[in-house]
Amino acid sequence: MTKKVLFITSGMCKGGAETQLIKVALFLRSLQYNVLIISLTPINEFDIDYQKEGIPVVFLKSWKLQAFSNASLLYKTVKAFKPDTVIAFMFIAIIFARLLKKIFHFKLISSIRIGVLTKKWYIPFRATTGLDDAVVYNSLASKLNFEDNGLIDKKGIVINNGISIPDLKNNSNLSLPKGQFVWVCVAHFRWNKDYKTLFKAIAILKGLNFRVDIIGEYNNQNSPFNLINELKIQEYVRVLGFKQNATQYLEYADAFVLSSFSEGMPNALLEAMAYSKPVVVTNIDCNNELLHGSKCGFLSEKENEQDLAAKMLKMMRMTAQERANLGQKGRIHVQENFSEAGVMNSWLNIIKQHSPHEDLLV
Repeated sequence: MTKKVLFITSGMCKGGAETQLIKVALFLRSLQYNVLIISLTPINEFDIDYQKEGIPVVFLKSWKLQAFSNASLLYKTVKAFKPDTVIAFMFIAIIFARLLKKIFHFKLISSIRIGVLTKKWYIPFRATTGLDDAVVYNSLASKLNFEDNGLIDKKGIVINNGISIPDLKNNSNLSLPKGQFVWVCVAHFRWNKDYKTLFKAIAILKGLNFRVDIIGEYNNQNSPFNLINELKIQEYVRVLGFKQNATQYLEYADAFVLSSFSEGMPNALLEAMAYSKPVVVTNIDCNNELLHGSKCGFLSEKENEQDLAAKMLKMMRMTAQERANLGQKGRIHVQENFSEAGVMNSWLNIIKQHSPHEDLLV
């Protein structure tokens, strides 16, 4: 009997959580699982033929305009699919999945992908806690925060993000001619990414020969460009928008920078480490966890442009060999702790543990 696994997520944004969801879905499909994904919004940033890949996605519409039809489609889709196990990514998806579980009685694995519970979800999240059969975090820092602060009733486990380890045989920056120092930042323009602090740090460093390439969706926001103009840092910043091939920019960067004041376990940082890039990131729990284990760069105080600028300057003043040594430490750490094969097996194990008929798994 083929096992049915339903994924529910807030949207198919090309972020770390959704990237991991797709990796797990494709892995299960390769094992002949019957997989379906429900996106609670119409957002789709992946260049994937989901149907062809065997992981079809049902996209709901805008809830402001189609609340009743969305609720009806959600109910009918779950009822028709009859999932054995539901895996919910992100807070709103977890809340919806918990409510659906009361109707359909499936096994629920809730995956928490960020270390902080935002205020708007606090009441419904706490009101429905206890309905999860298993809770999965993508960092120890997130797990400790949720459990120590009583935000969730059930003890969870940590399953790291799965990262593809690229072949770097022909990608050594040591062979590139000296010139402008290139930073790369891969992050959508969202509240927690704190680009304001990054831009102010760049302004402090004006006069040096560097630039920061920013890869991320800005959704037609004017505020980033207004601040860039206000700080007169146009020649130091390239806002490149969303790119399907973000890793191409990592390949030839000298270092990676991220100014977030809140994260779960940033995929972009892990990918930068996999590409042997030295990093400067904010001293928040998940980043601290990564850099404490890898020693691949510097931590800066969050929301402090002076400290961020100082750490970026320290990185730029290092020799290419010193930066390469830092980058190699990060790559080794990712290889040892975030390889896709090990991560996918961890997901398979927890799905089997919380299967209503484990003995019938393919």
